[in-house]
Amino acid sequence: MIRKDTILSFLEGHKRADELIVEEKKKRLTRLLGEDSFREYIALCELAEKGIRKGNWEILQKKKIEFLLKRRQFFNRAGRFRGGQ
Repeated sequence: MIRKDTILSFLEGHKRADELIVEEKKKRLTRLLGEDSFREYIALCELAEKGIRKGNWEILQKKKIEFLLKRRQFFNRAGRFRGGQ
């Protein structure tokens, strides 16, 4: 059985991580030059177009899931490092 305080700590950790991710994105985007921003946008559009043409939505979804799993593993390790809360 999972203890209530463990679940609450886990959820609080995710909430804090989401806040940090948003802050880091803001910092990165404010430093991003217009030219670099446009290049990044074009690259994302090309990736999406390629996925649409080839019918590779499943691949894009798998990449997203892989990313989310890696992020979850990182947070789990960080939680154990903090003392297993």
